[in-house]
Parts: sequence; C-alpha cells; structure tokens
Amino acid sequence: MTLSLNPEDRAAIEDLIQRHAWLIDHGEADRIGALFTEDAGLYGVGPDKLGRAAIATWGAERAAMRERRSRHVQSNILIEPVSSDAAHGCVVLTLYRHDGPGPGAAAPFLICEYADRYRKEPDGAWRFAERRLAVLFGEA
Repeated sequence: MTLSLNPEDRAAIEDLIQRHAWLIDHGEADRIGALFTEDAGLYGVGPDKLGRAAIATWGAERAAMRERRSRHVQSNILIEPVSSDAAHGCVVLTLYRHDGPGPGAAAPFLICEYADRYRKEPDGAWRFAERRLAVLFGEA
C-alpha cells in the first residue's frame, strides 16, 4: 500500500517549511522554537541544537543579529509520508546573506539541502522533528 498525505497535511508541512525561512529572514527567529517538537534536533547550523529549548535559544540569538539580512529561497520541496502523523522531506535552499549596511551582493551565499523529518503533534500541528542542513555549494 502506498501512503499519501491529504492536501491539508501537505499544505501544513509546506507552510511549516516556508514559515521557518520567513521568521529568520524577517527578524523573528526568536519565535522559531514553536516550529519544532519538544525533542527535535537541528543540525548543520553551527553546533547541534537538541530540543526545542536549545533551538529557541539559537533563534533568539539569530533574531538579535540586526545587522544580518538574509533571504532563504527554497525549492525542490519533496515530502514523503511515513505514517498518518509522520513524514520526511528534502528542501533545496539558496541562501542570500549580507552582514552590515547597504544592499549586499546579489549572488547566493550558499546553496544547501535540508533533510527533514516532520511529525504531526496531538494538537494537530505539523512540526519539525529533525532538520539537517548540508552545504552543497559555497563555504561550509
């Protein structure tokens, strides 16, 4: 039997993916912890962050970086269900980043790939259970 996600669940996971990028890009990364399960892991973004609290702390530190501007351009989103309340996925990220005043360069800073695990929680919300970032092009 082939598993499939209903359209509402697929849309909720895609929204989760985009919300993660939007919060970082718009200075609201201090709210990012809410997108992760209590026991989640975030890997490949500096030191590993294990648990929602550690991820929230990182988000608060990122939000405090007022001189850093970024835009996460995400594509090639692939979501595959594992069960009715779990899925895994892959997202290609083209990251534009500039530290300091002025507009910055129009060239990508990095091209990466996220390997994600998503979990539907008892409250009905989909959250990241794991997010692993691997650099494909650019400096690690």
